[in-house]
Amino acid sequence: MDSKSKTLSTDARSSNSSTEIHTAYQKSDEGTNEHDISVPECETILSVLGMTCASCVNSIERYVGDLDGVLSVKVDLMTAQAVIRHVSQTMSAKDLCTAIDDMGFDASVIASKEISAPEAGKGNSANAAILGTEPIESWFSVEGMTCGACVANITDLLENMTGIISADVQLLTAQAKVKHVPRDIGIREISAALCDAGYKAAPLNADDGCGKDVVDPSTIALKNMEKHRRQAAIRFGTSLVFAIPMFIISMIIDMALPSSNHVAMEFHRKVFKDYSVSVICIFFIATAAQFTLGLYFYSHAFKSLFRAKTANMDVLIALGTTAAYVGSIISVTLQNGGGEQFFETAVFLMTFVLLGRWLEAIAKGRTVSAVESLVKMQPEDALLVHPKGSKDGEELEAISARNIQLGDLLQVNGGMRVPCDGVVVRGQTEIDESLLTGESVPVTKSEGSIVTGGTLNLTQAFQMRATAINESSTLSRIVRLVREAQSSKPRIQEFADRVASRFVPLVVLAALIVFTAWIIAGATGHIKSSWLVTKSSMGGFGALASHTDDVGPGEQRMPYAIFSLLNAIGVLVIACPCALGLAAPTATMVGTGLAARFGILVKGGGATMEAASKIDIVAFDKTGTLTIGKPAVIDSYVTASLETHENGEKFVSWLNTRVHELEQMSSHPLAAAICTYIREHALTKSESEEPGLLGHTEIPGHGMQGTVCVPAEFSAVLGWPLAGDTEARLLVGKDAWIKEEECNMNAMADTRTRWSENGHTPVVVALVPTTGSPSLGTALSAFALADKVRPEAQDVVARLKKAKISVWMISGDHPAAANAIARQIGIDNVMAGVLPEQKSEMVRTLQLRGKQDDGMAVDVNKTCESIDDLASLESGKVKDRTKPGRKDRLLQRLFPFWGRQATASTKIHRRAKVAMVGDGVNDAPALAQADVGIAIGSGTAAAMETAPALLMRSSLYSLLTLLSLSRVVFRRVKLNFVWASVYNVVCIPIAAGILYPAADRGLPPAVAGLLMIASSLTVMVSSLSLKLYREPKY
Repeated sequence: MDSKSKTLSTDARSSNSSTEIHTAYQKSDEGTNEHDISVPECETILSVLGMTCASCVNSIERYVGDLDGVLSVKVDLMTAQAVIRHVSQTMSAKDLCTAIDDMGFDASVIASKEISAPEAGKGNSANAAILGTEPIESWFSVEGMTCGACVANITDLLENMTGIISADVQLLTAQAKVKHVPRDIGIREISAALCDAGYKAAPLNADDGCGKDVVDPSTIALKNMEKHRRQAAIRFGTSLVFAIPMFIISMIIDMALPSSNHVAMEFHRKVFKDYSVSVICIFFIATAAQFTLGLYFYSHAFKSLFRAKTANMDVLIALGTTAAYVGSIISVTLQNGGGEQFFETAVFLMTFVLLGRWLEAIAKGRTVSAVESLVKMQPEDALLVHPKGSKDGEELEAISARNIQLGDLLQVNGGMRVPCDGVVVRGQTEIDESLLTGESVPVTKSEGSIVTGGTLNLTQAFQMRATAINESSTLSRIVRLVREAQSSKPRIQEFADRVASRFVPLVVLAALIVFTAWIIAGATGHIKSSWLVTKSSMGGFGALASHTDDVGPGEQRMPYAIFSLLNAIGVLVIACPCALGLAAPTATMVGTGLAARFGILVKGGGATMEAASKIDIVAFDKTGTLTIGKPAVIDSYVTASLETHENGEKFVSWLNTRVHELEQMSSHPLAAAICTYIREHALTKSESEEPGLLGHTEIPGHGMQGTVCVPAEFSAVLGWPLAGDTEARLLVGKDAWIKEEECNMNAMADTRTRWSENGHTPVVVALVPTTGSPSLGTALSAFALADKVRPEAQDVVARLKKAKISVWMISGDHPAAANAIARQIGIDNVMAGVLPEQKSEMVRTLQLRGKQDDGMAVDVNKTCESIDDLASLESGKVKDRTKPGRKDRLLQRLFPFWGRQATASTKIHRRAKVAMVGDGVNDAPALAQADVGIAIGSGTAAAMETAPALLMRSSLYSLLTLLSLSRVVFRRVKLNFVWASVYNVVCIPIAAGILYPAADRGLPPAVAGLLMIASSLTVMVSSLSLKLYREPKY
């Protein structure tokens, strides 16, 4: 068959799961690792609670990254996790937890595993894990050991078993750690071997051998976040114990009740000098709060400053509350109890901060609901089938899903979730795959169908064979990818991180400047006496609660030093880096969760969604992307002489039956397509049961040859001057081969030409008598095969064009075939005959040729006429018009999200953003070169490890959803950044007292603290409102 047929064959085979696994197995064996490590490296996932903003993330990454033995560290604020690669001999997981605890955070180990290959080999390692060829460690409890001899016996027993690499048996803990290859031997087989040896053994379902139930890392993370929410709620509840009585005394009794009220008179009664009952009560409440609630902030601030050598939000809170508490003591003491006091500021400030952190913890939990939904899909139990023979039937055993082994026969009853990935071997049912693919319509599964762990069996019971288990299953890998995607930072977040890392020192400096400025203003007499009136002059709670706005002639005024201190405290507490740090992570986390719900895995996380929101060009692969990837018969032909002969119809029926019988002997996808066509259009049940094939041979590269007996009644139809039944060769294959066999093909010349122009692959059917003249051989019929275009492809291309996105096709097929598909779909730009390794160069060409201001594509020949021009472009022989000017570079350095609307030198030409859509296997270089690589598939291992984005549904409409959702998400990210920036720009001057000259009013520190919390919550609510996004109707 020709090159076109070979492409069809390859792509058709790629849809077969077993072939994919075989291909992955071959790929895992290719090459050798040139970077073998001499010391064991570990990857540890830690839960890190207590982080409040990007400053905390930066400080942990910087501090831990400088520790000996740490190779890399990645901290995610939203999921409260840190992924650290380290040398276990130098820095253990426990040491990492201790180091982070010393910084003032609560760290615990979620999972830790030894890695034997560098990160570059991650794809091969993933394939090996899926195939079960990668060694894993399992723990077992072993009862009955009495001495060292038992340990030696068990060790020898295990290490002599096939598939076991090493065994570590511990007498004191009665446990054994076994490193084994799950494809060769499973945990139940190991347990059975130990039991046969006279010991009571069972798998410990725990990665660390502690005997606890195994919990997926994502489940542990969710539980830790729930624990964090409970702790935040407890802290806030404790703060109310102090805040409520403080509010009653300082706001209601002291300020709202008239002085003639008996309760007010009793609290205003002087006890010692000018110390009233109210002042004494407020002092003790504030002191108790400062040394209980305040210890939390003091501890974290101390560790941040002296351990991590950085400053976070806790430093600002500690400074603000301490200044309010100490300042009140000094003010009251200097005036013998009669001075201005603001103890309530410290209490209210801590209460509002703790309230905000509790609400933030709740909101963060909702942003990771996508992961939570996926984790809840993982079943805990499974039904293992034990065949007992044809007469005795089968026995079912309920086992933990963690104890399933590769190849196990499992039964899934109606209403149960599929326990792992597998293949249906008996039964038929309907499966709900909505949480994986977003598709609400149940999918029918029968024998041979692939089922995915976590999906729901809606109807009948069926039996399946396990093919991927535990962390190697599709669902576990999806959970891992979603978790990694949600921790991926877009470029815009890098700007926020840089600002947050410098924010706290700048705010402290601003507070000192404000304090100094007001002190100077007070000393030079530039502060009006009306501004120095006690609490009511400060606005906020005081003014709202006060029973009068009049200032009596004897009203005591606060010293201007206290006035200056209050304004400085307001600056400290109102400044909020949290809103800036949450602007991008919260929105991208909700966005990636929504994408997962719609059947789109955004493996690259925020960075991928940011690039997808700016796409100028979408380049499609043809086979398996714009087309279904399976050949099908598009047209058929029968010679005119057969159609006009009186026995022609009967002969054609007989011929189709023999062709169907012959093609069934081949595993080639073109043969399967022809069989399907004949069954659906030209074969009756009675004919299909009639054997007529005397022999068959498959000729590689040509087709199928069979021996048949042609009834005498058909000799006249064929024009053969032979009497009786005639033995003949039945040829089904390439037209060139049929021609080589000297068969007459003149009758179908016009049809073959028309099919070739349309890019169809012809398969010709001919009969050649084994006796007589070979020239009697005749081509009798033919089939035109092609890869069917996806039904939605034309509409998707039209919608992309309407959005002013240029659409290209990059295909390795013959230009005639590629152009035929392009015309059918509506694609004007085609690159055909491109080898897989050249596709990445084509993508680079599209990127470098740029994009005009009007958003329409520029002809590629205006920038690079060929791949060779790329070298001259890089060497400087061709002017690179994609480089931004000096002004643009300055703006983009300060503001990475600076858009084209603000640029000056890119008005005519700029680098184009290209998305490449392919099958995730053959297009790997192009997917990597593109700004956004998108694989369309069904969650296979190869596709999931290749592209930053994966469309789980077999529909190109998901591409439109991805682009639409990405634009919505990053509009929200920019809105969040604008809000966070405007909030600080506007509120900090107000807290500093800029409104006093115009309004005679200021902002009390307690109200400033409330506004600070409101800013973070506003960003969180803004991001959570993305959940209202609905997938467009197509």
